[in-house]
Amino acid sequence: MDKTEAKCPAGTFTGTFKNNLNAYYGIPYAKPLSLKTKWLPPELLSSPVSLEANSKGFTAPQTIYQKSFFHDPSLPSESIDCLTLNIASKNLKARMPVMIWIHGGAYITGSANSGMYDLFSLPQHDVVLVTINYRLGPFGFLKLDEVTDGKISSSGNEGLMDQKLAIEWVKKNIDAFGGDPDNITLFGESAGAWSVSLQSSIHSSGTLFSKAICQSGGMNAYIDKNRANSWGDLFLQQADQNGISINALQNCSESEIISLATKMKHTMISEGKWLSPEIGFAPVADGNFLPLDPLENFKDSPIKLIIGTTSDEYKLWSEFEAYYLGLTEEQFLKRLKKIFHQEKISEIYEQYLDHNFKKEKYKHALSNIMTDWIFGIHALELLETHKHKSFGYLFDEGSPLFNGRLGAYHASELPYLFGSWKKEPFKSLCSKNAGKTSEILQVLWTQFAKTGIPSFKSISLEPFAENQSLACINSSLDLKTHSKIKKLTLLNESKIIY
Repeated sequence: MDKTEAKCPAGTFTGTFKNNLNAYYGIPYAKPLSLKTKWLPPELLSSPVSLEANSKGFTAPQTIYQKSFFHDPSLPSESIDCLTLNIASKNLKARMPVMIWIHGGAYITGSANSGMYDLFSLPQHDVVLVTINYRLGPFGFLKLDEVTDGKISSSGNEGLMDQKLAIEWVKKNIDAFGGDPDNITLFGESAGAWSVSLQSSIHSSGTLFSKAICQSGGMNAYIDKNRANSWGDLFLQQADQNGISINALQNCSESEIISLATKMKHTMISEGKWLSPEIGFAPVADGNFLPLDPLENFKDSPIKLIIGTTSDEYKLWSEFEAYYLGLTEEQFLKRLKKIFHQEKISEIYEQYLDHNFKKEKYKHALSNIMTDWIFGIHALELLETHKHKSFGYLFDEGSPLFNGRLGAYHASELPYLFGSWKKEPFKSLCSKNAGKTSEILQVLWTQFAKTGIPSFKSISLEPFAENQSLACINSSLDLKTHSKIKKLTLLNESKIIY
């Protein structure tokens, strides 16, 4: 491996050159965080740094309730000092489009350092790839300023603030890595997609970045100040039960804070209602950093957008949870009554109950409803709101896992997108057509970054306004009229708003 050096306003960074790629790991984009500053907004470094950028930075502290097969044991150790990014580029002298990846994980887990997000594949399509780390869970998305009377100043948006500072760092410095600072695309999946969409509302002018890709996440995953304060109160109650005062929280170790966080579930503040989004740690629409109505703020934005889902999002959960595996008609109807208005239940029942499934038909029906409820309606909402500048997709390449039971589950597109399907453990998650599927997804995304229009060979996607079409992506690419608009509209109009 040869060394490679990049000099920019932020400093001088020495990386490695291998596989025809310049790679830099663990570049700090903010001052190091400590226990004293863990709940403060991120700050710019005061002077340029000189760094051997060959090692991944720390992983943000993780709030894990239970490990899934996505758990990555190879991640670097956890630390609040996690505000770093990674960069990969073929040519430091070029002026290529820049793609900034924001990882998912329900705002509580995940890392840009995951082996899933391989740095060496996407940049071969002549883009500069940047992956960023940001604070998670109780450090990034916990509002304590009001419930502690200002003793702890966190607003609940520190994680979004980290992301914003990272994007600004890229804008100022990416030229030295072969990137075009005037052609930046944000992309992310799940909580990463939620983050991308919210950053698009915060920066709706399109001057910081001009394009956005939201994979399985819309502009709905935030909470208002009242709910944020209730969540903050619950955190203080957990601390008090463990003999920790507000003053003592400032000096608590990261592991102690995470331990408190894992004792909390969003249902603890639901008062029997069905809270949406189904998360506790989340950005806060405070009218200060995050607009009170992000979708309204984004409505006239010039930012171009790709947004879509996988076809079987919720099977990542419904195929494993005991509640779903033994679901009865009574339980099915009880769940529907908690989410939707009584007078709409029979229509939803008829639309979703597939009588071809003799066994587990209620499991399949509720799984499909939750796929559409959590992901589908919010993707459609953005497509319709931004219809002249948005492109829709559906990823439906089924996984061979568990004899195909999971279908195209939540996050199943990621190994294809990042080329990590070529190696284990990700190879076993992917289909025998992984090479073709990966090529289509990578070309669509990188062509969008280059031109603002997703295309693959002779096929170019049309804005949703043209004919309400989606790009159906598997080992081939087809453009089809969105077939679920009626169902999604029914769910959206039927939901109980608490």
